[in-house]
Amino acid sequence: MTDMQTQDRAGTNAGPNQSRVNRTTQTNADPVTGTSTRLSTTRAWSGRAPGVEFVWLIAGIVIAFLALDFVLHAAGANDVGFAAFVFSVGKVLAAPFAGIFKTTYAARSNLVIWADVLGVVIYALGAAVIAKVVTMAMARNATSTN
Repeated sequence: MTDMQTQDRAGTNAGPNQSRVNRTTQTNADPVTGTSTRLSTTRAWSGRAPGVEFVWLIAGIVIAFLALDFVLHAAGANDVGFAAFVFSVGKVLAAPFAGIFKTTYAARSNLVIWADVLGVVIYALGAAVIAKVVTMAMARNATSTN
């Protein structure tokens, strides 16, 4: 049996978005019967790199907890159930920023925790930097393999 295989690859890197198209054509010929079969496969992928998506997923979870912590404290939520869970996670995530700004009181003695707001900003900026580094590393890897 004789095999012949060709493969075409095309790709683009436009900032954080990447696209790839792989086309593979394989022809199998049987010398005894003279029959041949041809198998063609096309795979396409378009979107952000999975590493970048993972960075933004983690950043989104962290930012959501800090935002919920800020809102629940400002609204005067009791420290029970889901709110207690959010308060404990939010306290850990905002710990590096605690003490930079004073915690103030809003209406009816509700807390306004400015460390949560600063944490949201810093974690979002950190995620943007990490996502850019991952994008640059993947773009360099993609150009060196082509």
